[in-house]
Amino acid sequence: MTNDEMTNYLSAMISPQIKDFLHRKFHFANPDPEVTDKRIIGLFLVGMIMLSAVLYNMLYDALGYPFSWWTTRVYCLSTIAGLAWLLYSGNYFFFKHLQFLLFLILPPVAQIMHGGYTAGSGFVLISFLAPLGALIFNEWRAARWYFAAFVALQVICGTIEYFLGQPSAGTPHGISILFFEANFILTTSVVYYLMERSLRFQASLKQMLLEENEKSEALINNLLPKEVADELKSTGYATAKTYSSATVLFTDFAGFSAFARTLSAEALVKEIDFYFGAFDEIVKRHGLEKIKTIGDSYMCAGGLPTPKSTHVHDTIRAALEIRDFVRRHSEEKRSAFGYAFDMRIGIHAGQVIAGVVGSSKIAYDIWGETVNIASRMEQLCEPGEIGISEATHALVKDDFDCSYRGRFPARHIGEVDVFYVNEKMPSSEDGAVY
Repeated sequence: MTNDEMTNYLSAMISPQIKDFLHRKFHFANPDPEVTDKRIIGLFLVGMIMLSAVLYNMLYDALGYPFSWWTTRVYCLSTIAGLAWLLYSGNYFFFKHLQFLLFLILPPVAQIMHGGYTAGSGFVLISFLAPLGALIFNEWRAARWYFAAFVALQVICGTIEYFLGQPSAGTPHGISILFFEANFILTTSVVYYLMERSLRFQASLKQMLLEENEKSEALINNLLPKEVADELKSTGYATAKTYSSATVLFTDFAGFSAFARTLSAEALVKEIDFYFGAFDEIVKRHGLEKIKTIGDSYMCAGGLPTPKSTHVHDTIRAALEIRDFVRRHSEEKRSAFGYAFDMRIGIHAGQVIAGVVGSSKIAYDIWGETVNIASRMEQLCEPGEIGISEATHALVKDDFDCSYRGRFPARHIGEVDVFYVNEKMPSSEDGAVY
């Protein structure tokens, strides 16, 4: 779930037109969806409280118990002035704390004027919205001060009434009870609404974090072997390991560099992705580990990071599938591009070192003479063939039909014998090799 989706979900009760107006005119847009949602809800509640204050005064008048309008006027005029400043400056901090102060101070004053602290219809309950609002808006330190002020005001109001007595201009007991219920319901409804919205947001945020964590886990596991990823997450680093037996496979398209100059960048990437996407599926199906791609070269290995006794056979079976896939699409590509995408594949089994290097854009890689020999096997192949070393041939000759290619000089290695893998023996059974 994206930030925009979260914001739209949490403020669904407000029309898109109003939200767009608030974002543009009152600078409510924020990278944090929680902040944006709370600002919108805060403004909505301020409007509802202004309306409620006016209706209260009108109701008192209608019942024949006129009540001074000056606290309502102070709140409404101060709020309108705060909104004007918010519209001009975008300073939501000032507007927010202005509301907290008005919530804190005006209700006790109105309650005293309305018949005293105990007979004043519970106006003082509204003051609790100041510390609660500060908590909801993550103003933790300010919330403590507002709550302390709220408690102090209750003590002061009670003390004043205790020593000076209740004002004589009180409303009848029945009317006081009626408005006490109304004030209690209003205040607790606002408290419930804010808490529910906050808890719903936290639940939605938790779900969003779980989904994002799953995406991150999937991405990490796609970039690194699971064992290596788990080690990195638990310790912060991954220890390089030596594998006494592993099989390395290289692929490369013959003449690809010259062909690539005839294609646009988009078409080139599309074609490479077509082949490498298929190779990924084949490699995964045979339990191999994709190491990396470099240009049009694809590299994978068997027998790591989890040792496996059949890694040589698994790798050769995967190579045969890769070769067959390329052959199946050869004529199709030749017709479309005039290039058949012929591929060379080289394989060698032996000792390798595997691990993660660097601290930025880390990648799992392998090193050693086995990697170099596998690369040379690929370079010494003819297009469309799978070249394996003499050592690898000795391990699989009973299970795969192979033919001797010849002896060739290999850079930095010396002369090497190369064998071609033709196909799997019809009656062979793959077995453990190490």
